[in-house]
Amino acid sequence: MKIKKNRIIKLVIATAMIVLSFVCFYSVKNMDILPNKYLTGFATILFIINLFGLVFLVMKGVLNKIFCSIVYLILVFVSIVGIKYSKSTIDYLNTAFNNNKEINTYDVIVLKSSKYEKIEDLKNKTVGYILSEMEDEKYLKKLEETVDVDFKSFSIFKLYENLLDEKVDAILINEGYIDLLEEQFSDFSSKTNIIYTYTMEEETVEIVDNNQSEKPKNYENSINIYLSGSDSRSNYIESVSRSDVNIIITINPDKNIILLTNIPRDYYVQLHGTTGLRDKLTHAGIYGINMSKQTIEDLFDINIDYTVKVGFNGVIQLIDLIDGIDIDSDSSFTCYTNSSVYVNKGWNHFNGTQALAYARERYAYVDGDRHRGANQQQVIEATFTKISKDKSLLLKYDSLLNALGSLYITDIPKDVITNLIKYQIDKMPSWKIESQAVDGYNSSKQTYSMPGSELYVMEPDYNSVNKAANRIIELY
Repeated sequence: MKIKKNRIIKLVIATAMIVLSFVCFYSVKNMDILPNKYLTGFATILFIINLFGLVFLVMKGVLNKIFCSIVYLILVFVSIVGIKYSKSTIDYLNTAFNNNKEINTYDVIVLKSSKYEKIEDLKNKTVGYILSEMEDEKYLKKLEETVDVDFKSFSIFKLYENLLDEKVDAILINEGYIDLLEEQFSDFSSKTNIIYTYTMEEETVEIVDNNQSEKPKNYENSINIYLSGSDSRSNYIESVSRSDVNIIITINPDKNIILLTNIPRDYYVQLHGTTGLRDKLTHAGIYGINMSKQTIEDLFDINIDYTVKVGFNGVIQLIDLIDGIDIDSDSSFTCYTNSSVYVNKGWNHFNGTQALAYARERYAYVDGDRHRGANQQQVIEATFTKISKDKSLLLKYDSLLNALGSLYITDIPKDVITNLIKYQIDKMPSWKIESQAVDGYNSSKQTYSMPGSELYVMEPDYNSVNKAANRIIELY
């Protein structure tokens, strides 16, 4: 009876280990990031461990029992780790890609000297808004669901002037425009209050140009990604805002080259689908990330496959999570955007806050925005190098994935990422990172978003644009 009971116990243990191994294998397989040769190798390892465990399990003797326990403990550990890491990876891949929702945030603004303190105080009052061909006026109806008001449209400059002159009781404005008003009117923040805020979520939509032909790829797996660095005042990366960073990332697995092409934020370009006045590239972000993407496509005459939008807070969190990055600065200075950050000439180890201040700096340099673009590329390259080479980050795997998923929005599909990871694991290539930037000439011009006033812009040097475009096309 005792012998039969022992056999049953051994059978249960062996069966449980086999089931655990199957669960682990299919969890790893479902990540869809391992090449077949590694999946086969992993399955073989699980089989061998189970085989050894079973052999020691059926053999008699204290020593065999000890070996059996050790083997099965190893199997349990491997399986639990495999299942845990697989689940984290699958959850990340399912939520952190093709999540390209954008949020338009609208503020109701009044003068501080007015009697209006809450949205209900504006019932039957006059609210000014910007008349723009770029904006769907559904946001007006959204406000009317909260309070009955009379709307009156103005240009962006007249909007604030009419509020100051008390010809309207309040103004309703997309939050992306506030920075533009603060640039032009130094007293805007000191004289106004926001008494109500609401958001409207919508999927990013491309403006279709029927005259634009599809451009073929030279390499099937090469991709262009537009990286937009948002300067949004909102805590939500989804919020529509100016694009403070504009970089095209060209990834060519055939040559193992990653090309970073930087475009100055003040580049004076024709916004996609518009006529008349050109605008700063940074202003394109006010109309959504696809406006920025398509404007850049027009400028370089290229296809951009995907977009990634990262916020300043995201940069800080990511770099802090990987314990900082190392940057070689060509000069010493105190950062204008954060006076608590001092940069030494030579190598610096930056935390997230310091790295962001360095990436945003332009006033410390004679060539201003051009040098800032180079700094931004340095930060991207240093972050990529740290993540790809620092093996200790494996210990932070879960927290790294959890943080990464909330730092950006993108329209990159999951399968594009899994294919790139498979390629990296299979070939283990050493990537070469190249950098280039387009140049231009300082000028003052009226802009599409702020007509009626001349702003600082950078007139494109089209020789540098063509040279950069040619290199992108070579790799694409």
